[in-house]
Amino acid sequence: MGLSVEVEYITDMEKVMEYGVMSMPAIVVNEKVVSMGKVLKAADVEKLLHKLGY
Repeated sequence: MGLSVEVEYITDMEKVMEYGVMSMPAIVVNEKVVSMGKVLKAADVEKLLHKLGY
């Protein structure tokens, strides 16, 4: 997609809870939870990012 992004894998449950995530895995974009509780395929992540305007 040609995006310059920073990906961070977080396992610290305290930090996860700060986002209000109750089901793992979760995806957070610009400090907003956009997906939680399901494993997305690459194509689904692309669709999600396009929906968010990326």
